Amino acid sequence: MTADVRAETGERSLTGRTTVTGRALQHLAIGVVRDAARVSAQDITVTLSDDAGNLRAAVTVPVALGSHPGETLIIRGEALRDAVIRGLETLAGRTVSTVDIRYSGIREVRERRVL
Repeated sequence: MTADVRAETGERSLTGRTTVTGRALQHLAIGVVRDAARVSAQDITVTLSDDAGNLRAAVTVPVALGSHPGETLIIRGEALRDAVIRGLETLAGRTVSTVDIRYSGIREVRERRVL
């Protein structure tokens, strides 16, 4: 992703280019999924592809037991899908048209207390 940018900084304007590579977008998406699903980044796979100018994300993530008691996998999937769409829009300025979620495995999550 490349965008020409003109930033107003006080009395002077800066021109330049900001480039976000595909790999950077993938790492960003993994971070968003990690935070939303509460699992390790090592357990997550994200594949991004083009969908008529927008992004399509395929996410593989384990089910985190103990992190969302009482929620169905459908509800968790909707929340994860929303987090990916909003996260990439907010952090990278990219529109995500589709998020496919595949659950693979189970991870037990233990909440830690900070004293």
